[in-house]
Amino acid sequence: AAARLDARTESRAMGQQSQSGRARTKRAPIPNSPAVRKAIKKAAADKKEKTIVRSYAEKKRLKQERAARFENVKHKNNTNFGSEGMKLKAEAKGPMEVRYRALAKKLRQIQELEAKKKEGASLDQWQLAKLRKKPFVKAEIR
Repeated sequence: AAARLDARTESRAMGQQSQSGRARTKRAPIPNSPAVRKAIKKAAADKKEKTIVRSYAEKKRLKQERAARFENVKHKNNTNFGSEGMKLKAEAKGPMEVRYRALAKKLRQIQELEAKKKEGASLDQWQLAKLRKKPFVKAEIR
């Protein structure tokens, strides 16, 4: 096998095509001059529609205007889009309500596991551990 590789490389002179007969793909020519490259980039940018070049200060001002407009919008519990906008998030819940909801979810899961156990399904160790926590969860809810 090594002798065949040597024969192939020796028979092919520098710059010749490979044995497959396929020509090498050529990439698009890129001019060497930075000025020409810059002019090509500028022409491509001019072709694009609605290309707006803004300074940092102008972008910052526009961002502040958008934020001010959003703060002036009154959020209501409606689903109509328009000048008033739409309320996307509910009011923030307090830590007690968050904890209560978490405990209620655990209690709901425990009840589902108890129903599975009554049906005769086998529970793994983690599910059995959750079932053992039922009295503690109930006590904490009260």
